[in-house]
Amino acid sequence: MSIVIRNLRVEEFDAFIRFIERAFGIPKGFFPRTYPHLYRPTPEACGWAYVVEADGRIAAHVGLYPIETVAAGVRLRIGGIGAVSTAPDARGKGYMSQLLPHIIGEMRRLAYPISWLGGDRQRYGAFGWEMAGLLYQLKFSARSLDRTQVQPVTLEEVLPEEALEIVARLQSLPTCHPLRPDLEHQIQKAGMRFWLAADGYAITESWGERLTIVELVSTSGNEVGMIRAMLNWTAFDEAVWELSAWDAERLGRLMSHVSYWSAGNNHMYRINDLAALLTAAQPVLNQRAAALRDFAISIGVQESDRLSVTHIAVEDGIVSIERDRRATTHLEMPVGEAARLFLGGPPIAAQAQLPEGLRALLPIPVFVAPMEYV
Repeated sequence: MSIVIRNLRVEEFDAFIRFIERAFGIPKGFFPRTYPHLYRPTPEACGWAYVVEADGRIAAHVGLYPIETVAAGVRLRIGGIGAVSTAPDARGKGYMSQLLPHIIGEMRRLAYPISWLGGDRQRYGAFGWEMAGLLYQLKFSARSLDRTQVQPVTLEEVLPEEALEIVARLQSLPTCHPLRPDLEHQIQKAGMRFWLAADGYAITESWGERLTIVELVSTSGNEVGMIRAMLNWTAFDEAVWELSAWDAERLGRLMSHVSYWSAGNNHMYRINDLAALLTAAQPVLNQRAAALRDFAISIGVQESDRLSVTHIAVEDGIVSIERDRRATTHLEMPVGEAARLFLGGPPIAAQAQLPEGLRALLPIPVFVAPMEYV
């Protein structure tokens, strides 16, 4: 059987959309409506689609989409993985076992130090993705807001294009925020509702009997006033908002107003290039290192086809990162454990063997916001 891994061609776009709809068993037009900035018949967008062609037809697909974020001062290029799919009659033939390693190689070539996806831990853990990135889910009820005497602000619901200018102007104010080169298309995502107030905006979805806050920015810090107003407008009794643990200032202000909170993860991450990840975070790491004792360690990240070693040291309060084994202390770990250690997750098996200084440096801030999910 002849198998080729390649990018999607523009002339195949309509047939490709039918293919992924069939693979997921979802309604016609779902992907272009839900992700209008990603699924378009342009050379750029088709270049994000990687397919397995078997005997002249598309048999499997993985999307590799650019995401760029800033989290607590760390700016990262992230390879977003989406629409992982195989044709129903082509499953069990090992196509995905060939395509996902190809995608990992492409992420290294394209200089994505980390990757993000939303999916099953067991399935994607075999390829190095792991749950990481602490976040908090906050629940606000009309009762909890009334108890703290929150007054609703004046706001109105608007169309996406009417919100474009203020979203573009204010979206980068929170500690954790995305960078959006194609916001004009992205805000057309199906199911989103847009709200404008005198000092900010909100983007929401409605699920069941509660309002889900996708994004909310208030320049005066009156997020709860906007939430109360949206509950009044929609007649919902409860709103839910997920915030990164790195969004500490807003979390500190909001906690007194919540009816319930829980902690979770920001879906799954994979470290493709540890040295590049640490280099991107170096300004923040240097701030943390100012009061640390000197240490040095070489970390080896184990993957199915390689072992990559990164030297990490602190000397006189300055962090240095090199692609080499230079330290006497050397520790190797699976790539999934590296995601937990460096990006925030449960302790790894070798946690006790880590220098105290390294544990004090970590984790590295990272957060993929809901509007960036792919």
